[in-house]
Amino acid sequence: MVGAAGRHAITLNRPADDPLLTSDPPGFSTTEAQQIAKLRFGIEGQASPLWSERDQNFRLQTAGKNQFVLKIANAQEDPQVIDFQQQALQHIAATDPGIPVPRILPDLEGGHYSLARDTQGREHMVRLISWLEGDQVQETEASDALLQDMGRLLARLGVALRDFDHPASHHELLWDLKHAARLATLLEYIRDAQLRSLVAAAVDRFKTHVTPALKSLRSQVIHADLNRGNVLVSKEAPMHVTGIIDFGDMVFTPLVMDLAIAAAYHLAEDGDPLARVMVFIKAYHQVVPLQREEAEILADLLLARLCTSITLQNWRASLYPENSEYLLVHGAHTRSRLRHAMSFPREALQQRILSGLGFTGPA
Repeated sequence: MVGAAGRHAITLNRPADDPLLTSDPPGFSTTEAQQIAKLRFGIEGQASPLWSERDQNFRLQTAGKNQFVLKIANAQEDPQVIDFQQQALQHIAATDPGIPVPRILPDLEGGHYSLARDTQGREHMVRLISWLEGDQVQETEASDALLQDMGRLLARLGVALRDFDHPASHHELLWDLKHAARLATLLEYIRDAQLRSLVAAAVDRFKTHVTPALKSLRSQVIHADLNRGNVLVSKEAPMHVTGIIDFGDMVFTPLVMDLAIAAAYHLAEDGDPLARVMVFIKAYHQVVPLQREEAEILADLLLARLCTSITLQNWRASLYPENSEYLLVHGAHTRSRLRHAMSFPREALQQRILSGLGFTGPA
């Protein structure tokens, strides 16, 4: 763990205090990425950029058609957090090798990561991991069969990580859903007044119903970002998950957050907002049964995840106006899901989840 001046050793009063979220991502060219891959990992290939919020990723394809992902961390990233992510991937592979996660490839010196310096003299940690085949779920209509496979696999991932810990697993990360109350300091960046009011109301629900329960919830290391873009599915059999990627938001936090984050992206934009979500939740529940106190706040957590995405997208759009169109256009469905779900009484959503999981009696 870095010292008191490090990013993860501080308590963030405002998200803007976090240099990782406010610093520019790495700016290596594809040519530079290819040179790093060759010099540090002995891999010669054609690099093409992959999108990342705060880091920089490249797809590498060799002449022999082998593929890898070169990951270049933000200069502000804590080295211990990178080590945390690397060890977690190794732990998953050893505990449940059937879970399709990337495998780590060592550098030429046998290390799990290397270092690269940019033109500004900033040092970045660089990793090479295996490429997983498949289409992103955001490009595929998620069938009930796929939602069930995703739910079961996420639960298995939680089981695999149940006994894993690391000194950096408790690092500060605004995307960590237990910090949703902090979004209140960023609401000013949401220009749409009606949307801002909805987010504020959902954040208030979080403060009222979730914050008091946080300390009593079972907690562990979780993936914490199983959005549609981080799930790969088979081209031939699109009801099966072929890969779970992007472990950059891993953190020690309440276990139920993992389910809420993943399920939030499948809320309906019309009709019953929980129709598809319950398929996902029930599949997860079959492998890792939810405790009643987790089920009682799950609806609040679903909304909190949508609010986190919306608020941080708007905030980062103000920081990086050149990327604002991408950030805001790709958040249209998230905004629509929040508007629709917030049109239902909290008690109705809560009871729908409780009864769907077999819990009897009022909350």
